Amino acid sequence: MMTIKSVTSYCSNILKSSKCKALPFHNFAHTQEVIDNVFLISDAMGIQSEEADFIAIAACFHDTGFSETYEGHEEVSKRLAEQYLTKTNSSKEEIEVVLSCIDATKMPQNPHNMYAEVLCDADLFHLGKPNFLYRNKRLRKEWELIYGIVMTDNEWRRFNIKFLEEHQFKTSYGSEVLEKGKQKNLNKLKQLIKVK
Repeated sequence: MMTIKSVTSYCSNILKSSKCKALPFHNFAHTQEVIDNVFLISDAMGIQSEEADFIAIAACFHDTGFSETYEGHEEVSKRLAEQYLTKTNSSKEEIEVVLSCIDATKMPQNPHNMYAEVLCDADLFHLGKPNFLYRNKRLRKEWELIYGIVMTDNEWRRFNIKFLEEHQFKTSYGSEVLEKGKQKNLNKLKQLIKVK
């Protein structure tokens, strides 16, 4: 019988024993946060726990593809999820839900159903949190490691201001709760540019 615990354990092994463990941002700690965020958003929106479980399974797998590739990691994540779910006798419909959720997390996010919308907001939950600037530093470090992208502080701030201004949360929870925090973080970034 497949449980969230068994899926989390399976995915944590992938994330902790591959090149993912060296990633400052897209590591198991991020995946665990996304899983927690899925349950928080689902609960706030009144989504049934069985349905939330499938979104959480997608959350477990959504970054496992980084174990093989950085660019286009979602396709690898989907393959790993499908292999695992097929082995655990999940139905075709259940597998489709999980794969469509993972697919929706590609940037720019493009969810086609409520489940995918929840995962998208759970994945970018930190945009609306007080620890955004800290999490963002980890992403900056990761891009330097992977792509060799080095930006000045102000270039990085401007890049993030543009990203936050163009981003839209997909769920009612995101637009009602997380959006307020995101606007605060956007203002902080703009203030930091003025100060320099």
